[in-house]
Amino acid sequence: MAMVISKRQLQGGDFDAWASRFAEGAAARRAAGCRGLRRFRSTEDPNQVFVIFDWDSHENARRFIENNQQAIRARDPGAPAPDIQTWYVDEIDALDA
Repeated sequence: MAMVISKRQLQGGDFDAWASRFAEGAAARRAAGCRGLRRFRSTEDPNQVFVIFDWDSHENARRFIENNQQAIRARDPGAPAPDIQTWYVDEIDALDA
């Protein structure tokens, strides 16, 4: 399976705004090949968010993520780039414990 793990460091108090923007992107993600995702929030830093995406291919994931990051920068060219780290991985297997 083509999986993507994304770690995002949000600005203080920005979680609700991020969650709203993220929800608005669901149709675009599906159209680009995203088959599902899970979101997590750090227990130690509520502004640190992890998202694990399931994609139909790494190529579609890379294309979507690169285009999405360019769109974020284009919205506010004077703002610093968002603090996002991304890993492209293949799932080995799922274990019970």
